[in-house]
Amino acid sequence: MLPELILREEKEGKLAYVMLLGLLSGLTGFGLAKIFFPGMTDILSVVFASIPLVYPLTSVFLNDEEDGRPHIPEIEFYGSLFLGQFLSFLFLGLVFFQDFEMQIGVFSDQMSSLGLAGNAVLPDIFFVVLANNVVLYMSIFAVAAIIGSAGAFILTWNASVLGIFIAKLVSELQGLTEVILGSGQTPSPIAYVPHATFEMAGFIVAGIAGSLVSAAVYREHFDLDTWKDLAKLFATGLLFILLGAVLESA
Repeated sequence: MLPELILREEKEGKLAYVMLLGLLSGLTGFGLAKIFFPGMTDILSVVFASIPLVYPLTSVFLNDEEDGRPHIPEIEFYGSLFLGQFLSFLFLGLVFFQDFEMQIGVFSDQMSSLGLAGNAVLPDIFFVVLANNVVLYMSIFAVAAIIGSAGAFILTWNASVLGIFIAKLVSELQGLTEVILGSGQTPSPIAYVPHATFEMAGFIVAGIAGSLVSAAVYREHFDLDTWKDLAKLFATGLLFILLGAVLESA
């Protein structure tokens, strides 16, 4: 039911409903994992939450590749699903934080490598951030190009990591004032919004570009105009990643 509803709302341009269905898929995925595999909720909640996205994403991006540019509607669709799933994992992180050990490990390792979880200070933090994000960007692009469907699992995985991370910050802050301004030891989640927005936009474009490459190969569209268009989309995503690294290291 969820895949068909997502596809219907996308065709009708109801992005708010697409976001709500993305949120519902995240909550449903966690519920199934919690009930049937309580010891593996961290990874299986992502798997179950991504399954309803595969069919609508595949359908939308196959049609988009056939229709050609512009790709703004597809970016809005993909972004709406991501936002819905992010909100679901943010809520789940506030209530069931300890059920997401893998996600906690991911952002804890990233913070340590960037010198944000101890006394380490990296003078070249910009290059470290940029390198990490470019590797992730290329990974998302490659997976989406190989398996298609805009990398539904990767979309959900990134939403889960970001949602659990923000939930951790919120849970450590007391009251609305601290959530907005932060405290002495814990920064406000708002501080992460500027660079996270560009980074997530870049990752979204990576999934879309990879999926369009997959669709173009499937349809044997090897003309120069098609691949110029895809190259521009790919470069736009890299630009978002670069801007995100600049803001994060500023």
